[in-house]
Amino acid sequence: MLDTSAAEPASNGVPDLNPDRGYYQNYVDMTWFWLDRCRTSQAPLVEKMVLFWHGHLCSAVGKVIDRSAMFDQNQLFRTHGLGNLADLVNRAAVQPAMITYLDNDRNVAGSPNENFARELMELFTLGVGHYSEQDVQASARAWTGHGLNSDDHYQFNPHAHDWGEKTFFGVTKNWDGPMIIDHIIGGPKKQDVARFIGAKLWSFLAYPNPEPAVVEQVATEFVGSGMEIRSLVRAILMHPEFRSQRAMSGLMRTPIEYVVAAMQATNLACSDAHPEWNLRQMGQEPFNPPNVAGWKPNEYWITPTSVWAKGRFAGYVRWRLYNRDELADSADKSPPDAAEAALALFGIENASAATKNALIQYVNNERQSNQWAERVGLLMLPMMSPEFQLA
Repeated sequence: MLDTSAAEPASNGVPDLNPDRGYYQNYVDMTWFWLDRCRTSQAPLVEKMVLFWHGHLCSAVGKVIDRSAMFDQNQLFRTHGLGNLADLVNRAAVQPAMITYLDNDRNVAGSPNENFARELMELFTLGVGHYSEQDVQASARAWTGHGLNSDDHYQFNPHAHDWGEKTFFGVTKNWDGPMIIDHIIGGPKKQDVARFIGAKLWSFLAYPNPEPAVVEQVATEFVGSGMEIRSLVRAILMHPEFRSQRAMSGLMRTPIEYVVAAMQATNLACSDAHPEWNLRQMGQEPFNPPNVAGWKPNEYWITPTSVWAKGRFAGYVRWRLYNRDELADSADKSPPDAAEAALALFGIENASAATKNALIQYVNNERQSNQWAERVGLLMLPMMSPEFQLA
């Protein structure tokens, strides 16, 4: 998993985000580029980390508007999402998407805007309780002048920067923005940073709310590596608790993971499956997290609207598969064999007895009444099974 050398270059297949094509078409192109990479990647961990950072170092197209800025952020997570944490956060901080989303383009000497400074510590690196309001104010002053030029590209404006002394984490000097990030991640609070990021990534890869002992172990390895994200991922994947029963059944697939799993199992590209038609209703619109805190796991995805949206997506995938004659021989199989073939099509191994029996009963019922509908259901019901919902 950690050998990502087979990953395609990030530049392969990059869409032409020409404003003349319209916001919606550019958004569709961006979405297809990302999800098709997820579907076909030879290094899936890279795209998994893109999704993690997209929900952690959040920006959203609903406010940023500029599709190119959001796409550049997506590419940053692809090229640096397994690198050094301080380097990644520093790069994200000065990208137009982050600057616009958290209003640092309005952060000037004499009238500091605290949005980015606060979220940098509260949501991106430390968590609540590890900084003071004075630290937020000092950080905001340090980040003054780090804004955008007339072409909406990053530019440091020295005339808008507060060059005065600031006290941050008890240290008084002429702090500048990037110095703040380096001190948070590499200074005396680095173990707190490692715990915070370690718990967040564990919750994304294994199960929410990990035990303090687990967090401490992976955080210690993270610090020992110099805050290399790849080392943190290794520590998580190699931890015994990662292979526990709790981890095996601890997470629902996010909607993005759900549609990618369906397309991967059925070899349908985005141009065939059109996931963009249903992802918003499922609750996870790519490039548009609901707020700076990102998406929550598990129960967050279980709503009447999201379940119906999954049903619509599964129904459309079923239609594309039906025209491809998938499972066309199901009527020639025994009900148990027909059910097994349907589960196998979607990569569902070791399905529960409840799931198998439900499919077998479905086949039996259809053969007694509307035999023509048997294949229709077998092409859709596995996508709605509990097993297919699990990450």
